[in-house]
Amino acid sequence: MKRILPVLFMFMLISCGCDRKEYVIGIGERIHHDDFEYSVTEIVISRFLKNGNDTLYAKGMFYLVRFKVENNALRVNHEWNNSIAYIVDDKAGSFENVPIVQKFYEKTHPFGLKEKYITPAHSADSTYFAFDLPFNVTMPCLKVKGETLMGDMFDGSQFRRVRIKLY
Repeated sequence: MKRILPVLFMFMLISCGCDRKEYVIGIGERIHHDDFEYSVTEIVISRFLKNGNDTLYAKGMFYLVRFKVENNALRVNHEWNNSIAYIVDDKAGSFENVPIVQKFYEKTHPFGLKEKYITPAHSADSTYFAFDLPFNVTMPCLKVKGETLMGDMFDGSQFRRVRIKLY
């Protein structure tokens, strides 16, 4: 009996992590990652950005995404940066944040751009990410990157398989 319990426990852990289904959620809904939750609260879509006489034109379409991080941990800070999120599209591929566009948007709409964010326990923080997506993108979704943490063991790191639809 003592040998069966560890084997049964291992089988349960493995079977929990085998669900590879992608989940699509909407704006305002949260991606759960251990004690942290990520969400998109706003999207601005534009062909160009203007700052006085300066105009920055997109190669395709700019997607400016307001990204929120909530830290529900009891004592631990959450460190993250501007590369935590990216956009995927089944036809066009994946796209990273464009720092030049993000900095340009900060000049006209100050949102507290930082190189690195430290969100204390029981608090929230947000920023805008800037993406330049080609015209052939049909169903863009935002995903997050991150390491598997202790709390992710119970849901098989589901945060890696959740997409926030931006259409």
